[in-house]
Amino acid sequence: MYLNHHRSTQNVRLTAHDSCLGTLPISPVQVSEAAQINSVTVTAPCTTANLGPGFDVFALALEVFLDTVHIQTSPGGVTLEITGPDSAGVPADPELNTAGLVAKELLSRRVIDTGVKIRIEKGIPVGKGIGSSAASAAATAVALNYMLGLQLTTNEIVEVAARGEIASSGSPHADNVAAAVLGGFTFVQSHSPFSAVGLSPPRVLEVAIAIPTAPAPPKKTGVARAALPDRVPLGKVAQNVGGAASIIAGILSEDIDLIGKGMVDAIVEPARAHLVPGYIEVRKAALEAGAGGAAISGAGPSMIAIVDNTKVRASSVAEAMRDAFELVGVESRAITSKPARGAVIIRE
Repeated sequence: MYLNHHRSTQNVRLTAHDSCLGTLPISPVQVSEAAQINSVTVTAPCTTANLGPGFDVFALALEVFLDTVHIQTSPGGVTLEITGPDSAGVPADPELNTAGLVAKELLSRRVIDTGVKIRIEKGIPVGKGIGSSAASAAATAVALNYMLGLQLTTNEIVEVAARGEIASSGSPHADNVAAAVLGGFTFVQSHSPFSAVGLSPPRVLEVAIAIPTAPAPPKKTGVARAALPDRVPLGKVAQNVGGAASIIAGILSEDIDLIGKGMVDAIVEPARAHLVPGYIEVRKAALEAGAGGAAISGAGPSMIAIVDNTKVRASSVAEAMRDAFELVGVESRAITSKPARGAVIIRE
């Protein structure tokens, strides 16, 4: 995998490709140029994490929603402004916001004598399990790295963005931010040395999504993480390892059925199922409608299903999931998405 700057336009795309992990390729000329700019805009996509057995490891970038982060230098400190249709309830205190924590981390570790003003246009629904907090964190890390000429490696960008997740869940986790930075399907190795790897999803892969419309409870992600067991039987660990291997093999071989067969979680989803009213019914409806596999999206309450769009219409699967939610009294929104590119830098 490498990250690629397309310099022929004003948009600079960060995209994940096949094999080995590299560094963000800012040449000496680009560093000099970046050091002179005082503002930048970056978009980052929504994401779905875990895909069943890949808790805190797997994620997939989705093109259906984006956050847009505008950053400019300021006399000192970090200030935040939150706008957009999904901005309600998003804290503007830098200590409580994922983008704010990322900015403070980068400015402090590099001993940079400047401040930044961050404006976040929230386009990703908040608290639905589709990586809203991760997108803001990822976009901020990518923007500051570029704007300040920090020359961070890909892994460093993802690691810094992951620290921003402390604001939303109480702990750093890199699954969603990796996909938001790199795009496509990603998996992370969190123990030392940290690494994030991106793979191109199958061309026929599409995702059906059912998003409950009720407001999310406060600290929803933290509650979902607190529901997890402290100890797990070895047999369940083996089942999840097998499922995770199936997903990776399915990604590499472009086999949606193989991916779907791996999307059965023996550990996390059983512990969280009670937090998603209709979980059993929605998952069953997705599979009966032709999905290859179905799972809770991240910490929920959204549900996702993986579809081979040459065999089944993703919209039909999404509608079946919505109908199943409605049968248990939960209103939801049915949408579909193809996999997305990662963060895009728009130079100003």
